[in-house]
Amino acid sequence: MRQRKDGFGGMGYSVPTMNEIQDFSETIVESVLKSTPKAVRFFLDWHTACAGCGFARFCTLRDVIDTYQLDENKFLEEARELSVQETLTRSSE
Repeated sequence: MRQRKDGFGGMGYSVPTMNEIQDFSETIVESVLKSTPKAVRFFLDWHTACAGCGFARFCTLRDVIDTYQLDENKFLEEARELSVQETLTRSSE
């Protein structure tokens, strides 16, 4: 995500650009698991085997949606919220 450099919006959190939102489905599962500790619970709640899977470093969130036939909008929205919450938590530390 991009940080504003113009001095405005210096709230300490990132503002995603439109391209970043569209490309979020191409995020690698392993990077989500490594950057967001609560992601393990997220994937378990969605009844996927992503946490602990050897292919997590190759699969994208789009692959997970397609493989498990998940509700794309709801899944990506929840994953984005989880990612933003983690970013906010880190920036407040």
